[in-house]
Amino acid sequence: MIEALGLGVAAEIPIVVVDVMRTGPSTGIATKTEQADLNIALYGMHGDAPHIVLAPISVADCLLTTQWATHLAEQLQAPAIVLSDQFFGQARAVVDRPADVAFAGGRKRAEANAPGYKRYALTATGVSPMAIPGTPGIAYTADGLEHGERGTPSSSAADHLAQLEKRAKKLHSLDYGDHWAEIEGEGELAVITWGSCTGAVREAFTRAKADGVSARLVSLRLLSPAQPEKLRESLAGVTRALVVEQSFSGQFLRYLRAEYDDLPCELTSLRRPGPLPVRPDEIHRKMLEWSRA
Repeated sequence: MIEALGLGVAAEIPIVVVDVMRTGPSTGIATKTEQADLNIALYGMHGDAPHIVLAPISVADCLLTTQWATHLAEQLQAPAIVLSDQFFGQARAVVDRPADVAFAGGRKRAEANAPGYKRYALTATGVSPMAIPGTPGIAYTADGLEHGERGTPSSSAADHLAQLEKRAKKLHSLDYGDHWAEIEGEGELAVITWGSCTGAVREAFTRAKADGVSARLVSLRLLSPAQPEKLRESLAGVTRALVVEQSFSGQFLRYLRAEYDDLPCELTSLRRPGPLPVRPDEIHRKMLEWSRA
């Protein structure tokens, strides 16, 4: 499966893969939730293979996040991974009817009989026109080998560098707008989280507010590519942040420290592996401790 995702990166093929995480490793605890596939979703491909990773933050948000993933995969001609988890996958919830969301843009398509067509042309945005199979007058090679602009396999160092830069540019130059995270509340204390932990954090916020503790919630929906400038802006005025996740090794904390190495606040961790979920009362107590330390 990883090899196939790498092929999607190299051949610039839109695809959406949904990973409903459960407790691991291997078959682990098959019916219990965990957030420990984060590392493999972010970094688990052969070579330098930029791709998209998103995570819904509620049952209702599974629809929006998957719609957005499909749109981004088509627009950027790249694989997108949606990291859901067992908690969402087997939950029942009453939600408001989702609003109709229309994402602008779509796949950039090649015109029929285009002269001198280059499937992997080096464009300003990194996105090149993609021919639909059967388009008259257009044929090209699409496989896992490195290639030049026409798709012909190449072992040239210059072609390899040019295509690496092309694939990275298209992901990092796009403005992802406001969907990258959910941001709520104000205060010098923040809680940074993702996925199904978001609901427990929101309940903890309600309890903390009754104790006179105000805080800011930042729940990341877009995990890759990282958005360091936007996260710094969302944490303006924050001096301390609690990172809440459901993994044994603190994968999300390590990710933040690796991809967001100049955050304007001190970080501490509240993490736990499955099968037990992270509960609102634990987060509430940690928020009180961290705010008074």
